[in-house]
Amino acid sequence: MPVQLYHHKLSAPARVVRIVAKQIGLSLEEKEIDLLSGEHMKPEFLAINPFHCVPTLVHDGFALWESRPICTYLVDKFAHGHSLYPTDLRKRATIDRWLYWDSGTFFSSLKAYYMPAIPGKSFQPEAAELFKKNASALDESLKNTKYVAGDKLSVADISITVTVTLSTAIGIDTSELKNVQKWLKQVETDLKPSTWQTLVIDPANGLADLLKSMASKSS
Repeated sequence: MPVQLYHHKLSAPARVVRIVAKQIGLSLEEKEIDLLSGEHMKPEFLAINPFHCVPTLVHDGFALWESRPICTYLVDKFAHGHSLYPTDLRKRATIDRWLYWDSGTFFSSLKAYYMPAIPGKSFQPEAAELFKKNASALDESLKNTKYVAGDKLSVADISITVTVTLSTAIGIDTSELKNVQKWLKQVETDLKPSTWQTLVIDPANGLADLLKSMASKSS
């Protein structure tokens, strides 16, 4: 049976899953959910995911949501042993640590900056400062490693890359973080042709434009 992914094209977490799938050569049956019209709250989607969030994966009757476990599941299931999520326990634990950091700390601080714009309020400058503090910690760590979790590209790099590039698109300047900038260039080189533009840069800019138009309503 096909692997189905319910997503929105501008969703950062959903884009992480789509990038990982491309890196392992997995074809997904993509089903776009219109979040702005409330499609994620319809009974048919709630029956799949009562938490009504994207991305949501369905594979052989198994439904899974939250982007980071979806990514690790896909690599384990369809590309077991791949360097994106290797079988070595310590390497895997290091990748998991960065995934949890991105989810619980890094991306969370970015969402705190832009989420108020969705109901038409303003971006939150104090949250931007917290995000930049977290980005500086990432920069410090990248002094010692080529990638966030060692010497090879992992699912954690892809997840954190999407976070950083979205922050740039919505106006948080981290260009002074030279280790982060060098690492981003490396990740761009590692991704398959066109993936960087179509799944990293273009949708980040698209979401940024949408958020700015929503925030302007409060002016």
